[in-house]
Amino acid sequence: MRDLTQCRADIDRVDNAILELIKERLGIAVDIAQNKLNAGRPIVDKEREQAKLAALCSRAEDIGIPPSMVSKLFRKIMDDTVSYEQTFVMQQCNDQSLERNTAIAYLGKTPGTYSHLAAMRFLQDFGGSKAFHGFSAFEEVISAVESGQCEYGVLPIENSSSGGINDVLDLLQLTKASIVGEVFYQIKHSVLALPGVSLSDIKTIYSHPQPITQCSRWLKSELPDVSVVYTNSTSEAMQLVSQKGDRTCAAIACEDSAELYHLTPLASDLANNKRNFTRFIVISMTPVKVPAPLKAKTSLLFTTKKYTPGSLIAVLNEFSSRGLNLTKLNSRPREFAEAETWEEIFLADIEANLDTALMQEIIEHLKDLTGYLKILGCYPNQEHTK
Repeated sequence: MRDLTQCRADIDRVDNAILELIKERLGIAVDIAQNKLNAGRPIVDKEREQAKLAALCSRAEDIGIPPSMVSKLFRKIMDDTVSYEQTFVMQQCNDQSLERNTAIAYLGKTPGTYSHLAAMRFLQDFGGSKAFHGFSAFEEVISAVESGQCEYGVLPIENSSSGGINDVLDLLQLTKASIVGEVFYQIKHSVLALPGVSLSDIKTIYSHPQPITQCSRWLKSELPDVSVVYTNSTSEAMQLVSQKGDRTCAAIACEDSAELYHLTPLASDLANNKRNFTRFIVISMTPVKVPAPLKAKTSLLFTTKKYTPGSLIAVLNEFSSRGLNLTKLNSRPREFAEAETWEEIFLADIEANLDTALMQEIIEHLKDLTGYLKILGCYPNQEHTK
């Protein structure tokens, strides 16, 4: 039998071999992506993935490896490989390099916010250096992009528990930046406190307003008398709890970031909706084109024609009559409306590529059917990958 030192050395050798094989796999994936781009074939091939996963699990069972382990491992490898292929195809189509240096803005002056985690996920397949810049407000994130300080900015736009994030929806009316991507991030809120603290000790909770709303039922049930203090971000909440050293204080934030602030979880998975996702949009001053192998989404802002019955239905019929699906339709008061009272502006997300002849025809029709029309951007559709 090998001793512990030899076992660890052998594990290190095997792990290094696995890394080299993953590197080789990604190189092959780039060639696959290039072939699909040249042929106009979809990057995602669910039928092929399912067949391959079944074959791997069968092979694992034959050689004495738990199929559940293999299924989980290779599902992650396949998902990340598809993500890598999609990023490669996008860069190729937009004359960009995966290896370029990139700066991205997110909400939160300190690391560990959900926006920071979403920014990291968006750039996970980029090479080169990555600079992450945190800001205290949504407006500052947009300003960093508009000024050229950052190439990208990440903004939360909607959550499966609390709905649309109105501050961001309003800012989209004013910015000159385009939406160039989206990230769906599963949100798992936890109560984080100093080591050794019990839930019964907590008198004050710090967090951003969104997590407080999303965890309202748990708070009412488990901590009905707690005082809530709102912060600009979940990372600010964690930092405050860590710096105060007060054992009666806790933060509601992401458990993945707890170690950054030397906090420990007291309770986890607190959201009203257990499948709690936040959709983040990625903005840039440089619009992107989405190549044919990728599913695309187009976002529009529009107002209906004043005092015209059925004007909203007429706009929506432009999409439904052509078999196009809307994944989002929100209305907000229009910023700086010239109306006597106010005017509603609509945000629509359509599962379609702006560069197709069909969408260009629809856009021309919408110019006649709307009072105001703004194209926010066309970008890869991640709706079915969350």
